[in-house]
Amino acid sequence: MERSRTNWVYLGRSGVAAGALLRTSLLAALRLMRATLPRRVQVQRWIRYRIDLTGALPPVAPDVCLTRVTEELMDMLRHHPEQAKNRLRSGLRFWDRGLRRAYVWLSEEGPLCIQWLLTDADRVQLHRLGDWAGMYPPLPRGTGQVENLFAFASARKQGVATRFEYALYHEARRLGLKQLVTHVYEPNTSAHACRSHRLAPLRHHHAIPDGPAGAQGPERVCAPQ
Repeated sequence: MERSRTNWVYLGRSGVAAGALLRTSLLAALRLMRATLPRRVQVQRWIRYRIDLTGALPPVAPDVCLTRVTEELMDMLRHHPEQAKNRLRSGLRFWDRGLRRAYVWLSEEGPLCIQWLLTDADRVQLHRLGDWAGMYPPLPRGTGQVENLFAFASARKQGVATRFEYALYHEARRLGLKQLVTHVYEPNTSAHACRSHRLAPLRHHHAIPDGPAGAQGPERVCAPQ
């Protein structure tokens, strides 16, 4: 278990590394705002995890084959019966914001699991995520971030998500990444049970604004035989 040594404070879409005094002062101000305007300020608590890619990794199951998501696959997912599920819908928004490195595990019956892999090359696109940009501080070179893991209904409770994650770890290392980070919403106890390298809690505050809220075919990354 390792605790993060860096704190980031975001105001809107811009963020700076902050010392303890600035962070404590802003959190106090946000608590006051939330008490005064409870419908306009929301508070969520997330736990950040890190996966070291430089050492031994769990082996990849021989049946796992990751496919890079393409426009054609994305169009299929937009019409999938589960397209309204929160994590899949969040992934679709990622794609619309230009975050295009996503992987899906496909079977003959359809998709089993999907997840996005972010790197420092995505900093501009992450900055455009609106209220949620503050959840994505700049990634150091050699660090990736995995987000929006979604297991489709046909694959749940079969260990598919875990096997998918292990394959994605190997793919991230193949791309030259040294470590991965992710964050999990604190009430999601089942997801926490799957991650052993827990970092510091990350609180996310945001104000609710007024108003309503390829041709070359898919690239496949298969397990070594």
